[in-house]
Amino acid sequence: MHCEIKERFKGIFMKKILKIMAMLSIIAAVVFAAGCAEKPEAAENETQEASNITNETVTEANITQANETTETGQVVTEADSGTSISLKKGENFTLQLRENPSTGYSWELNVTEGLSVLSDEYTQDEAAEDKVGVGGTHTWIIEAVELGSQQVNGIYRRSWENTTGTEENFTLTVEVE
Repeated sequence: MHCEIKERFKGIFMKKILKIMAMLSIIAAVVFAAGCAEKPEAAENETQEASNITNETVTEANITQANETTETGQVVTEADSGTSISLKKGENFTLQLRENPSTGYSWELNVTEGLSVLSDEYTQDEAAEDKVGVGGTHTWIIEAVELGSQQVNGIYRRSWENTTGTEENFTLTVEVE
């Protein structure tokens, strides 16, 4: 008789646990469905509008900052790789390199201690709304802070991949007088 009571209690207990689990599953399904019921188009448009406002503001601010910071007016690009420029101590120049971080590739830039990076900005090219993977221009404003021969070295690569030696490189010697 003792075993009979034990088995009956076990059966009742198991049924209650199953009912509780079923109710929790239903509640979880309702909560999940309610979270997914929001119209994705509205949320996507709001995010896109906020993103467009931010991009326009940042771009205008970057152009203003670059114009105010650049005193020499000297602009260096990929075409100048392997060359040398001359600056006086305290002068600066603008380095502009094409880049497409949406593919994972970006410039890793290193400068010697006699140069100081004042500004580091990326500006994406304009593109139609349905386009992804659009490249742009990475712009640095660099100031000469110490006399002597200084170096700017860059490598265009994916940060998570090992360097193979086939990557695109940028080098510039800056003679500071």
